[in-house]
Amino acid sequence: MIKIFSENRKSMALTLGYLSILIHLIIAPVVLGEPLPAYHPLKEERVVIERASKTSGEFGGTFASNVGKKFEAVSDHFGNGELEQAMDILQAMLTWNLSKYERAYVYQFMGFIYVQQNNIGGAIEAFKKCIQLDSLSTFQHQSTLFNLASVYGAEENWDLTIKTLMQWFQHEVDPVPEGYIMTGIAYFQKGTPLTALPYIHIANMKSIKPHENWFQLELAILFTNKQFDEAIEVLKKMATNWPEKEKYWETMAGVYMEVQRDPDALAALTLGYKNNAISKEKTLENLARLNLFLEIPYQAAVIIQENIDNGSLEKNEANLKLLLGSWTAAREFDEAIKVIDILAPMTNQGDLYIQKAMLLNEKGDWEGVRTAAEQALETGTIDRPGDIYILLGMAYTELEEYEQAIDSFKKVLEVGVERNKKNAEAWIEYVSDRLGS
Repeated sequence: MIKIFSENRKSMALTLGYLSILIHLIIAPVVLGEPLPAYHPLKEERVVIERASKTSGEFGGTFASNVGKKFEAVSDHFGNGELEQAMDILQAMLTWNLSKYERAYVYQFMGFIYVQQNNIGGAIEAFKKCIQLDSLSTFQHQSTLFNLASVYGAEENWDLTIKTLMQWFQHEVDPVPEGYIMTGIAYFQKGTPLTALPYIHIANMKSIKPHENWFQLELAILFTNKQFDEAIEVLKKMATNWPEKEKYWETMAGVYMEVQRDPDALAALTLGYKNNAISKEKTLENLARLNLFLEIPYQAAVIIQENIDNGSLEKNEANLKLLLGSWTAAREFDEAIKVIDILAPMTNQGDLYIQKAMLLNEKGDWEGVRTAAEQALETGTIDRPGDIYILLGMAYTELEEYEQAIDSFKKVLEVGVERNKKNAEAWIEYVSDRLGS
């Protein structure tokens, strides 16, 4: 016997381009039908129907000598891409007195050629005639059924795709993932995504090599039906298989936040960041803000600083303020002051100089407090100048510049609120005593 076709069923489906689909969901209820037959692909313990391999007698597994030679010629033409010549020989052979086995092989080969010629209708008819003869070995018969289902799918005849695949499942002991995904896609395209879901899930579980578009389809159905816990498990696999894809880490974090699992959302984004997959400015900002929200300000600051330094984050007012808030919350006052020294001249906001003065006050740097307070007043943007004059007076007092301190406290009496004025009067009395002594 000669080998006339590679019977790798995986490549058969892929050759037809059948698995390239656009994800658009049409939600429909799952209709519960009759109990599943024993061979059904969704049964936990499937029992397939054995099909006898007809390789003797009338349905012999070898060709007559002249038939075998013709098949060799057909195979040569097919291998050289000479499809018309191959088809002409097969058409002529149909007029011969062939056995059912030989005739079935002719139709099977004709189906292969029609597929290569993109003649879907011809392929369907040829494969149907081959199957109806019911004379090939089980393996060959199953290959033909699978090919027939594939071409039905290419024609978008989803009902016949499913019907043919169910015939294929009857005799398939260990169905390949492509059989499940093809069934799932057919149900999906019929507008019943929940019926499609278990087939797609099994296909993803069985496939040794992960297929991104299969996972995307499963994820889309889960999202649309708000099955967030299941969606998270799928996203974990997607992020593991394609760790460089930012969208999967970002989406996983978003789902975790949707189900109120913020620490897990942070873990997902952090792992993506460590895998160098997080690069979008908005995602980097969200990672930093989530660290802040969960009271990990130092990590937030490090992320912002790193990405401003490497150019991934713009060195603008919003990002610098986020960095300032992070360093301040982490009580890294020296780092916070460095940010203010960049941000304050950029914005001319007096409040930033006040914040600098307060930070320097924490450090006991009274020279710095005085300078920052004076800079704040120079901006002319202070809403409550009494507060800054109090701080300035305190700095002068600590520096033992008592006359300037009294002048600052007297200024509070002019511009401060009532609370400031009482505080200033107490300071004036204290400083006057120091000055007198």
